[in-house]
Amino acid sequence: MNIRNIVLTRLKNAVAEHSPMPFPEEIDDDSELDVFGLDSLAFMDLLTSIEQDVGFIPRKILEGDLYPETFGELVSAYGSDGT
Repeated sequence: MNIRNIVLTRLKNAVAEHSPMPFPEEIDDDSELDVFGLDSLAFMDLLTSIEQDVGFIPRKILEGDLYPETFGELVSAYGSDGT
């Protein structure tokens, strides 16, 4: 499974578990993450669930240098360098 599918699957699960918002049928790279109604604790739960599949949380997110605002930014954070 590629990173995009992992993030999408884990995001769907996080929204189902932590948000009253329905998950849209389709999302794209510009879909804003705040529309899913995840608070900071739920977002951290999302990151740790992605970590289970890919083995890490990107350093730039952990250190506060990046707070992804869109689905595309979140997927890109797990890009080539991974940290």
